[in-house]
Amino acid sequence: MRNISDAIDILIKNKKDKNILKFLESLRLIFIEQNSSKVNFEDFSINPLFKQFFKILFQGGDVSLNIEAIYKLSKEMIEIRKTFYKAIAYPIFLLISFFISLILIFIFVVPNFKSIFTQSQMELPFATKLLLNVEYFFSNYYLIFILFIIFIILFVYFLYKRNLKFKYLLDKIFINNFFLIKEINLSLQLYKLFLVIEIMQKSNFEFHKCFKSSKVLLENKYLLDKINIIDNLIENGNSINVSFCESKIFDDIVLNLINTGEVSNSLPLVVTEIKMIFKNRFDEKVSFLISVIQPIFLVFIVILILWIVLAIFVPIWDMGNIIK
Repeated sequence: MRNISDAIDILIKNKKDKNILKFLESLRLIFIEQNSSKVNFEDFSINPLFKQFFKILFQGGDVSLNIEAIYKLSKEMIEIRKTFYKAIAYPIFLLISFFISLILIFIFVVPNFKSIFTQSQMELPFATKLLLNVEYFFSNYYLIFILFIIFIILFVYFLYKRNLKFKYLLDKIFINNFFLIKEINLSLQLYKLFLVIEIMQKSNFEFHKCFKSSKVLLENKYLLDKINIIDNLIENGNSINVSFCESKIFDDIVLNLINTGEVSNSLPLVVTEIKMIFKNRFDEKVSFLISVIQPIFLVFIVILILWIVLAIFVPIWDMGNIIK
């Protein structure tokens, strides 16, 4: 404990931010008195799992191993976040580029031809009529449209934050109904769950305690409700395998591994294997999503270009034929 307190003292001497200094002073108090209840972690904006780790820090296991576990978990979560952001960066770039291109076309290209088409007495093709109608809507109602979209986003966001039933419903949809997104979301959440269990088991905590503590990392309320079913069943004396089966969120591969680990008393090895299964699934689904999004956007861009070309040049060609 003395070495840890000395390490915190060194950090305090090298930090200037008042909030960080206050947090480090609180940590030092924890290790001096060996009691995490002395500090109210709600005063600090930190990862909920970090708070949970410190609550159980002195309840069992090696303190040094527990601190190392916190470090490994924090590092792993940063890597997951970087991987996810890196994966979705290109699709988001394509989406933004697509809408910018669309806006520029309606601002600079279509108005130059609009007067020619409106003055013409000839019957305009459907593609041209559609282009002019879209340009009219864009010119007159774009601000209302943008404000409406912003309102919908803010409304859904605040309702999600304030209404538990709506939050549960939306979380359920994201886990069960969205093609591909549901698999990415579920794999990521369960990967984090088993990652925490693995790290805590290496710090000599028993499985149920690890499982109970890992729940704080879950952000999806519907999934958390399913995990609570497992927790309650284990607490009431049911086997781990039966409890996992009752949740109905794990496939046969995971359930068979859980059963094998419980029967052979090798849950730490099994948990590591399950963690890697969900990690691989997450990576595969994200890669597949990227590979699907790219051609979809390319098709949309090609359709957009073809539509613009047909809408503008077909009437011009018809005018040329009439003049001849």
